[in-house]
Amino acid sequence: MPPFSLPRPDARPPAPTGRRAELLAAAVEVVADAGLRGLTHRAVDRRAGLPEGTCSAYLRTRGALLVALAEHVGGALEDRVSALSEELADCMGDPDAVAAAVTELTLGWVREPSLVRAQAELSLEAARQPELMEVFERWRRGLLATVEGLGERAGAPEPSDDAVVLVAAVEGLLVTAVRLPGAEREPLLRGAVPRLVHSLHEAR
Repeated sequence: MPPFSLPRPDARPPAPTGRRAELLAAAVEVVADAGLRGLTHRAVDRRAGLPEGTCSAYLRTRGALLVALAEHVGGALEDRVSALSEELADCMGDPDAVAAAVTELTLGWVREPSLVRAQAELSLEAARQPELMEVFERWRRGLLATVEGLGERAGAPEPSDDAVVLVAAVEGLLVTAVRLPGAEREPLLRGAVPRLVHSLHEAR
């Protein structure tokens, strides 16, 4: 049995605003620094510089806090990929342009290493918590659909398979990058991401 009960949302809720957004931003930093074991209402309050009891007033249980954090982190990543899709709408036949745009996307993420670390921690926890996996899989399906749409516009013969490979590879690259010293992160991505994009293009 799971140690707590998680709500089962059917759709992605609106992006958090105000105090709730402030608490979730603090929760990202707590998880990035201390892992999910360190995620408590009290720890979030301390990181946000708010009175004790603030986090529990907005997110009453640890399960609710976990779900809200997964929505926050996953939604932030998905939104950025959706923005990339719009940016690439007119240049899908140009692998150099695609590689440059995807590289900039990953560089933006790695400049926020706490977000990447929190996403990795939550992904692992989701494998142990089916209810949390439901939250993660919902935003992941949206992410894969966006990337698949990019492949379809580029004329890829197997855009669904390409999307799975690209998303998994980029996730792995990001986790690898945030384990490196700061000065080594951008060179890794600037070398690896274009190679990945070009290899998928050339395999068609």
